[in-house]
Amino acid sequence: MGQQYIEKIRFVNRFDVLEKLLIQVKEFKTILIEDTPFPADHYYNIESYLNKAVVEGTFLTEEEFHQLRLLLQTFGNICKYFEQRNDRYTQLASLFGSIQFNQSLSKHIEKILDEKGLMRTNASPELAKISSAINEKEKDVRRRLNSIYEKANKDGWLADSGITVRDGRLVLPVLAEHKRKISGLVHDESSTGQTVYIEPTDVFETNNIIREYQIAYKREREKILIELTNKTRPDLPILSLYLQRMGLIDFIRAKALLAIDLDAQMPILHKQAQAKWVDAYHPLLKLNHQKVGLSVVTLSAQLTKEKRILVISGPNAGGKSVCLKTIGLLQYMLQCGFLVPCKSHSEIGIFSDMLVDIGDEQSIENDLSTYSSHLLHMKYFTEFADAKTLFLIDEFGTGTDPQFGGPLAESILNRLNQKNAFGVVTTHYSNLKNFAANAHGLENACMLFDNSKMQPLYVLEIGKPGSSYAFEIAQKTGLSTQIIDYAKLKVGDKQKRVDDLLIELEKEKAHVHELKKRFTEKEEKSKQLIDDYTKLKTELDTNRKKLLTEARQEALAIITEANSRIENTIREIREKKADTETIRKVRSEIKVEVENIKHKNKTEAPKPQPVPFNVANIGPIEVGAHVQIVGQTNIGEIVELTKNKALIAFGDLRSWVDMTKLQTVQAPKKEEKRKGTKGVDLNSKLQHFQTELNIIGTRGEDAMRQVQEFIDDAYLLGFKEVRIVHGQGYGILRKLVKEFLQRSPFVESFKHEHIEMGGDGVSLVTLKT
Repeated sequence: MGQQYIEKIRFVNRFDVLEKLLIQVKEFKTILIEDTPFPADHYYNIESYLNKAVVEGTFLTEEEFHQLRLLLQTFGNICKYFEQRNDRYTQLASLFGSIQFNQSLSKHIEKILDEKGLMRTNASPELAKISSAINEKEKDVRRRLNSIYEKANKDGWLADSGITVRDGRLVLPVLAEHKRKISGLVHDESSTGQTVYIEPTDVFETNNIIREYQIAYKREREKILIELTNKTRPDLPILSLYLQRMGLIDFIRAKALLAIDLDAQMPILHKQAQAKWVDAYHPLLKLNHQKVGLSVVTLSAQLTKEKRILVISGPNAGGKSVCLKTIGLLQYMLQCGFLVPCKSHSEIGIFSDMLVDIGDEQSIENDLSTYSSHLLHMKYFTEFADAKTLFLIDEFGTGTDPQFGGPLAESILNRLNQKNAFGVVTTHYSNLKNFAANAHGLENACMLFDNSKMQPLYVLEIGKPGSSYAFEIAQKTGLSTQIIDYAKLKVGDKQKRVDDLLIELEKEKAHVHELKKRFTEKEEKSKQLIDDYTKLKTELDTNRKKLLTEARQEALAIITEANSRIENTIREIREKKADTETIRKVRSEIKVEVENIKHKNKTEAPKPQPVPFNVANIGPIEVGAHVQIVGQTNIGEIVELTKNKALIAFGDLRSWVDMTKLQTVQAPKKEEKRKGTKGVDLNSKLQHFQTELNIIGTRGEDAMRQVQEFIDDAYLLGFKEVRIVHGQGYGILRKLVKEFLQRSPFVESFKHEHIEMGGDGVSLVTLKT
């Protein structure tokens, strides 16, 4: 159905039109690859039917109306498909969005034709009546014929086959030798003449009636089709539009299917003339290689304002012409609205026209040689090329004496360069290679050749000219070495040195390319290692922070537990005024308990589970509120708050606790509060304890209370040596301190400090262990 559009393919040089065509194909390619199946059935080309229906008095047949109905059904499905995907396929949806689908015609056809495209017997009352009459008469004829058939068959007059039809009438197959025994009309005979088909006289009249009904049936059927065609005629313009859109979508679908086969993409499109092909390949090579399981060597080339013309040189059969044809064909395909086989990040501009000189167009009729036909093309190129032209010239300058063909080709190329045209040419001429190397706007390129295997690689390399490898290829083909050596002698030394230098340059370039490849691989590997290291370091830092947080939480829990136990111990010591042995025993128990706690921390290291804020509270968490640590029974009072923590006083024990671990409770009863013990924040005392006590100027009773608490705390905290500064004065405080130290069960010995450190104004106390 879309075949008509293939014949209408045109080279497009308007950016907006071309972009629209390419996006349409790209969208349909997406549908075929990613989306649900597109309605692709019943694409009938009914243009001839519509043209016939234009004439008054004509009518479409049942089959033609059946195809029209199926086509309308498909068109409706297409409209619905794009209506549901309008945002995803904007260009394709726009082809159908502005068209109002008319369902009334489909309904008219469905009333007349059944699903198989046959006219319904009740298409009209008259048709139903005639159809019923025919059925009745045919039953009557068949009944009579069955009676005649049974008798004749019994008598052996009939052939093996039963009642049959000839010329639309029911007949009997009678053996030729018995045809006179049955009265009737002979309608036909078998190819052998052994069987004749007779319509018995008894059913002849009834068959005539049936025939009349059949003629009436046909007349009524045509009348119905004429009426249906008349109803269709006003809709012919919209039907033509439906047909046009379905043909177009069929054509776009075909282009999308080709794009999938070629793995073609839509490159980045530019309004200005330019070309940057990345990993492009010839479509025919792709299709042919796919059939035999071979891969295609891709090419990458670029034409810019600075380097508009590419001069490709290299060995024979090395792929120069294929490169030129690939660039030309892909540019033409693209500007005809086809996706092209290259990478999607290729960047292609729009040329106003393309000028191509490929192949041999010699003509005996026009008295043109090969070279003359090329010169006519060059005349046209130089006259009409401009800054928006892309020209392609294969084997530039050949066909005449190289001594004259080379300079003339260079002059033509220079003229095209002056006109700022873009182009690709292939050549073996050294003067064109030199011209490309020195002229602004031109660039050399070559087809690579494997010097070790003496075979082409079909790889295009930009930036340097290539050698023809004529002698090397001749040697590989088995040509006599004497012939090759003689030819080398005929080549000038200067030309030979140039060719040898080109070969050496290609070898060196290949070596540099290999080194660059290895360096790139190592660089990528190093980058990967750095990325892995950075990722690992980040993970380690995260884990370290997490472990530190958990450790702090565990340490807080351990300290809280230790403080609780030590608090009870200190309370017992002070209430019972224990003797030295009891104190030593208790201190030993504390050490054992501390070791147990340390061991527990090392082996079990339990991770505290955070308690959410939604623990049942009886009031807000604020200063003065009574709280419990979740999971414990001790009740404390909040004395200070920060953003996330609270300082809790459990008697004299104070500790910072995460607020997520607290729940407010009722204040303890007064009698319970009196029974509550005064404790000590061991962690706080250890952090703030000073090993020197200064009681100068303090009254005797207060001084002794301070000394007692100082010695008690120093002993419990495990300090070996402390200093008490009491001064010399009248010696009262010194005497009281001396008497206390002599009585204290915690003191091992004591003495006055050295004269430089305070002399007898300071007592240096050594505590028991």
